[in-house]
Amino acid sequence: MNINNLSQGRVICLFFMILFLVSCSLGNKEKEYKVVGNALGTTYHITYVGAPIDSISQKLDSIVFSMNHALSTYTKRSLLASFNENNADLWQNPDDAKYFMSDMQHFVKMVSLSNGINNGCSGAFDPSAKLLFDEYARAKKAEEYMDSTAVSYAMLHKGMQNIQFDENGFPYKLDSFIQLNFNAIAKGYLVDIIGDYLYANGISQYMVEVGGEMKLKGQNAAGESWKIGINVPLLEARSDDYFTILQLENTALATSGNYQNFYVVEGKLIGHTLDPRTGKPVINNLKSASILHDDCAVADAYATACMVLGLEESVKIIEQDSTLSAYLIYEEANELKGLYVE
Repeated sequence: MNINNLSQGRVICLFFMILFLVSCSLGNKEKEYKVVGNALGTTYHITYVGAPIDSISQKLDSIVFSMNHALSTYTKRSLLASFNENNADLWQNPDDAKYFMSDMQHFVKMVSLSNGINNGCSGAFDPSAKLLFDEYARAKKAEEYMDSTAVSYAMLHKGMQNIQFDENGFPYKLDSFIQLNFNAIAKGYLVDIIGDYLYANGISQYMVEVGGEMKLKGQNAAGESWKIGINVPLLEARSDDYFTILQLENTALATSGNYQNFYVVEGKLIGHTLDPRTGKPVINNLKSASILHDDCAVADAYATACMVLGLEESVKIIEQDSTLSAYLIYEEANELKGLYVE
């Protein structure tokens, strides 16, 4: 993996990131294909180099449908929704039952991966805290403080240790009131699945981006590293303002920030990031965390965890894990500073 800071270039902003596609003469440029679409309430952008893949848009739609049927929190016709509600009626419908095994593969993967990450970041990433996230969403919509009774209840009914596997390898709950939400890892996971699909079709040079999370393999059509810009984490920043640009190959990158989506109650700023260990929103001097890892799902989850942990704890965790590296943007004496950690 090659990482350098650049100061010039043409940018396309993708959420917290800016993707640079460097142009070159047609005589030296391999054939490049682009695919765009919608997934998980956001958009995806794919650029790949090589032979065209037949019916790729239809296949991507199928991949997205499969993932939604397994992990969506926005429909009751998903395995996750059924698990949360302790209801197996979904599988009585033949149209849904045929997806059981593929649904369960996704679900088991998410639970297993989340368990490891939860342990690796001291609980700062916790998909079992759905009840807590739901209360935060309610309070934000109402522009009021989180209800202390609801928070206390949610804190009692969470904990990844309460999700176990039976003799068939299927997850079950030790606490029937626990609910799961994989939104903080789902986009990265979809990026990984799409990347695997491209590789299985003979593509070894690609960029896959879903809602700002991305995986980059090989080089772009110009034979150069993929250039990814990290946005300036300020509310007043323009979409084409970038703090730094990274040159990347053969890695995944996910970014999370705590400078948007907050709300105000009685003049007090309520942070966008919720600490599942305390049940309280947090605001700290870490403004943006861009995590690099081989798997985008892992990068996605750790980016969320870092925003909970803050700068010092994030640095410690990243330095202790040789599979992780990061570009962190933090505020010190009213000035934004960047720090690369590995």
